[in-house]
Order: sequence, then C-alpha cells, then structure tokens
Amino acid sequence: MKLFGRGKNGAVAKKSAPLAGGMAVVFPGPEGWELWSGLPGQPVCTGPAEVPGKLKPALGCVLGLPSRSFYSVPLWVPVVEESPAREQTQIKLELKGLLGTNPDAAVWNFAPLRREGLPAAEDGSVLFRELESTAVLASPFPEDWLVEAATRYEPAGRMLPPPESGTTGALRRELGRWVADFYLGGKWFHSQPLLSPQLDAAAAVELTTTLAQMEGEGILSRVDGWWVRDASETSKEFQQILGVPVRQEERGAPRPVAENWNLPPPALTERRAERAQSAQRKKLIRGSLLVYAVVGFAVLLFLAWPLVRHRLVQAELKKIGPESESIRSAAMLWREAGAWLDPRRNAVELLWQVSRPLIESEPAAIEGVRLTLFDLNAKRLLLQGEGKDLERVEKYLQWLKNDPALAGFTWKHPQPRLLPNGNAQFQTEGIPPGVSVEEQEGEQNENPDAP
Repeated sequence: MKLFGRGKNGAVAKKSAPLAGGMAVVFPGPEGWELWSGLPGQPVCTGPAEVPGKLKPALGCVLGLPSRSFYSVPLWVPVVEESPAREQTQIKLELKGLLGTNPDAAVWNFAPLRREGLPAAEDGSVLFRELESTAVLASPFPEDWLVEAATRYEPAGRMLPPPESGTTGALRRELGRWVADFYLGGKWFHSQPLLSPQLDAAAAVELTTTLAQMEGEGILSRVDGWWVRDASETSKEFQQILGVPVRQEERGAPRPVAENWNLPPPALTERRAERAQSAQRKKLIRGSLLVYAVVGFAVLLFLAWPLVRHRLVQAELKKIGPESESIRSAAMLWREAGAWLDPRRNAVELLWQVSRPLIESEPAAIEGVRLTLFDLNAKRLLLQGEGKDLERVEKYLQWLKNDPALAGFTWKHPQPRLLPNGNAQFQTEGIPPGVSVEEQEGEQNENPDAP
C-alpha cells in the first residue's frame, strides 16, 4: 500500500482518502487535535495540539466533533406524510430527554439510513418507519474546542471513510480514548466512546453490550467485522469475545462528506452575533466621526476664510507697496518744491494742487467730485468737472478760494448746471497773480473763440 503525507505525529494518509477540494479539517487525533490540509491526494497532518486554536486553522475549515461532545442515538422514526421527518425526529428526541428544557434552542441533525414496512393498519393503510442516525450537541460545549474560523461542525466518525460496505465497525483513538464508529451500508450512524483504555476483554464487553442494546431496539443485530485504525495491538480475549474478524489498517485522512451536517455550538453563534454587532457599531461610529470631521472642516474653513483673504490682501499690498511709496515720495517732493516754483508756468504743480482735495485725506477729501478738464496758459487756469450734487461742487469751489497755496488766484465761475442723471456740471476759471481781471476779460473779448 502506498503511503504519503506524513505529519509531525507520524500519521499517514492513504491515497484513497484525499481531502475534498483541499478543504482544511481540524480533527481530534489519537493524542491531540490535528490539522489536515493540502491538495486532493496530498494531505498533510499538523499537530498534535492541546486545543484547536493553537493550530491556527484558516477561514472556511471544518471541525470534527469528538464523540464526547455530542450524543449519538440511532432512532426508528415513523413515516407520516402529513408531518415532515424532522418534526417526527424531534418528537422522538424529546421523548428520550435529549433536547433539554428548550428543544427549539437545541442543536441537532439527522440522516435517514433505511426504510422498512410495518404491519398494515386496521383501515388497510400501509405504514412505514425509517432508521435515522442522529447527533445532539452536548451543552455546555467546551470553550477550548471552539474554532471561529470553521464553517462546519461535523461528527468526527462521519468524516472518516467506512472500512467496507455492509454493517461494519471501526475502532480509533480520539484524544487519548478509544471510540467505536458504526457504519451501515457505507454510512456512519453511531459513535460510542469506550471506558476501557486498551483493547482488551473489558473493551470487548462494552462493545457487545452496546450491540445487545441496539439489537433489543431493532436497530442493529450484528457487526460483520471490526477494523482497528491504529498501530495498537489487540488481545486474544478481545477477539474471542467479539467473535468476528478483527483487522488493522492505517489511519486515513478525514474527508468532509457532500451531505452537510452542521452542529454549530450556541457559544460560537453568540460570538459571531456579538462580532457582527460590534462591526456594525464600529461602522456607525466611524461614519459619525467622518460626518463630524467633514462638518468641523467646513466650519474651520468658513472661519479661516476671512483670515486667508486678509493675508492675500496683505500680500497684494506688499507687491504694490514699493511703487505706491515711490509715487507718494514724488508727490511730496512736488509739494515741498511748490514754494520755489512759479505757479503760472508749472502745470504739474497746479494740477496736483487743484486735485489734492479729491484724493488726499488732509485736507478732508471731497468725495463725489471729479475733474474732466485742466487747461493752463499764461493768462488763466480753466477747470471743468462733475459732482454728485450741488453741495459737493460748492464745497470744492469754496476750497479752491480758501486754499493758501492757491491764494494768488482770482476765481470766478458761473452757476453749476444740473445734468439729466442728477449730477452737477461746473466750470471755474482762475486768474494767476500779476494778471488783471480787465486784461484777461479784454483778451477774451478780442478773441472770444480762444480757449
């Protein structure tokens, strides 16, 4: 026989028992928990370990339940067309007191093995009953045996291949104890842990007692042969008491069957529910924090925008600062040099002087007045402009007369004219010092078209 896939504990796997689809299996081995993994035809055993968690199984694995973690009870269940088979099986389990005080919360499963007819009823109807293999999870379930990464919890004997077809039995060591697995027609239907630590006469008596009990219930009358799936030797008394052939074979790799039996412990279900609730709470908290962060950022941006605008304006002012300062310096130089210049010939100084109240803050600025014409010759200074109203125009004309720098000029002007838009249009004429009013008027009469 070709062997391969040897693990740390010396276990080997037969080629006839590959792992289905490469699915990892956490299995109760002879000395401790084992992890079987690998591709089909190349299983590898890792272990043993005291608890399944130390093996670090991957997500989606299958856990083989030890026989001491569930109650295996073969049952004859009546076939009632009006009632599903599961309801009839539950009734039978309740009558045996296996579902506890809360049958709806008990974790159990079943599978039909064979069907046989019963004596006809008085009305002539044909009755049937069905032999079923059942497994009820023990409560409480050991916390150390929980594997949160597992998607299926199966009876360990159900995941081992049957030795032969027909009615057979297999003996294996499970976590330091001997366990008897019964197979009917190539299907598992019962696992019985033994009290005896060795395969001796005491173990044989336990097996014959179990067979007698099942025979009394009409479940199983005999076993055609026993297979010992271990390297341990059996005593002669053991074989003589059983009275059937006893053979030895090497251990095979567990393989999950296609028919899914799932017996998830309630503690595992509660943990997964708590984890789902915790994930939902974390999701809500993260969503709330994200909303708060977005709102806080928006408020911070709203409050910081005026400061940013202030900084931007300051940056722009710094850019034009040198140029404006040079213009200011030049204007001040013109102002200081005004006393040394002849106002009758210096047009720039006169333009600055008559425009000063419109742009300077000292004297007080006259808003709403603008000049549209500045004309200077040796005889007169002509100014034209517009104002928002007559009051502003009169204020500007009054300033021209009272300004000390323009005191040498003689000013005269007609009445300002109102425009259709409500503005006031004005014109004023200043006669420089040294020019008589009569001379200026005579010159205008001589040439009335002159500017």
